[in-house]
Amino acid sequence: MSSAESKFMELEKFNQRGPSLGFIIGCLMGYNFHSFKRFLIYIFHYCNFLDLKKKEANQYTDEEIIDILTLIHSEKIDKKVLYSLTKLSKNTFNKHYKELFQENGFKGKRKFTLYEIYTILNEWQGEGTWSTLKSIKKQQIADVINLGNLKSLAEEFTLIDCNYKNKDKLSPKEVKQYLKHIDFDQSEKEENLLQYKDFHKRTLWVFGLTIIFKVLEKSGKL
Repeated sequence: MSSAESKFMELEKFNQRGPSLGFIIGCLMGYNFHSFKRFLIYIFHYCNFLDLKKKEANQYTDEEIIDILTLIHSEKIDKKVLYSLTKLSKNTFNKHYKELFQENGFKGKRKFTLYEIYTILNEWQGEGTWSTLKSIKKQQIADVINLGNLKSLAEEFTLIDCNYKNKDKLSPKEVKQYLKHIDFDQSEKEENLLQYKDFHKRTLWVFGLTIIFKVLEKSGKL
């Protein structure tokens, strides 16, 4: 039995413990965590899924957090959801992820676990803070960076991506790499294109409340 499963059984036995819905909403209203991961760790601690007295927050890996989330939400997620999140057609999505799917044994799958979804979207985002999940059109990038000049955009982008001309839309990862290449990372233009703040806000409330209700449901608080 894994550590997470042990904690889950302990939670069901002692379901009178743990935070109330009001407490959790209060945390969302007064959100001052360094990241959404920290917020989940904090809530999981108060729900007895993990113990911050035994292990510090920065020692928990993404995989461990996903493991707990999977116990809370065990249902698999349809591949069509990924098309919707990334704003890619089925063919474009499959083309982009062909190599990743082969490497991870995802080829032919129509439904994915939370950890598999995380693996796919993590590749889509690339290094650093997560941003918008949807693909970004070339014209949108050109409008923000160089007054709509697609030719200039192509000249610079081709230096870091030889397949640029074969793409109509780009992933957040590709846009981040381009902005770093032209020294526009950590700028207002980067925020305009990748929408870090908006993504953070929407993720916090939509995903946060969904997971929290699942936690409270499992713990007998609802």
